[in-house]
Amino acid sequence: MIRRPPRSTLFPYTTLFRSPKIITQEEFEKLFAAGLKLRNKTKNKRKTRINKYMIAILLGFEAGMRISEIVGYKNKVPPLQKYQIENASIKIISGKGGKDRIVPRPKRFNEKAIRELPLKIGRRALQKFITKLGQDVLGKHITFHTLRHGFGSHLAGMGRPLHEIQMLMGH
Repeated sequence: MIRRPPRSTLFPYTTLFRSPKIITQEEFEKLFAAGLKLRNKTKNKRKTRINKYMIAILLGFEAGMRISEIVGYKNKVPPLQKYQIENASIKIISGKGGKDRIVPRPKRFNEKAIRELPLKIGRRALQKFITKLGQDVLGKHITFHTLRHGFGSHLAGMGRPLHEIQMLMGH
């Protein structure tokens, strides 16, 4: 008969749930700088593609947008369009669960970046790029969703009310 070790009564769910992965503002700045450096030393079509990846990464971390809200998802979620951008905010239309919300517009999201919309990049290619960049620069496995977690953690660290963070993140 095989006996299992006793389960902790204090933390019975610790083996079932993992804490979300996050990156700090400092780690994001290193990641972003490395991406821009890579873009600047690359030529032609690849440079354009990397530029679009960097715009998406900026929107993921500094606006807390989901990958599907940036590049679209099948016929359910439309990709981000120019008309959704306002002076200080971005209106997300039909996000996850068909919800609309408004997120802050990153200061670095300038007119040149707006002209690139819609980004027309593949979800998997973007995911692969951010994972490889994170491994190369930070030495850790990150996904695009990790950027969203970083956005939420950054807001919480600034002392923003929980209900405001939930609204900005679409929960």
